[in-house]
Amino acid sequence: MNAFSKSLRSARLSAGLTQEQLGFEVGVTKASVSAWENAREFPSFTVLLRLREVLDMSLDALVGEAGAVDDASARGAIGRAQNTREQLLLQRFRSLSGRRQDAFLEAMRADD
Repeated sequence: MNAFSKSLRSARLSAGLTQEQLGFEVGVTKASVSAWENAREFPSFTVLLRLREVLDMSLDALVGEAGAVDDASARGAIGRAQNTREQLLLQRFRSLSGRRQDAFLEAMRADD
């Protein structure tokens, strides 16, 4: 396993996603995610950008750059659903495009 493979697997698990779910989010198969996590293949740059967005982490952290902060790990339990309602909310939020996620978050901040 290389640094990228370890980072990817750790971030995926921290996000509470299966290989299949992560693959769906970035537009690849479960087999592709497995190949990346087992250091048999490396994703294209375009897919790396999608992985970064879905896993909410920097490219440095994703590719295993020394000293990079892994946002997904830093969040800890914040990214994990605590009950069925939260799980549904997370699933629906993750299904939104990046632009719609941003709009949703802005609307939530407006209520503060």
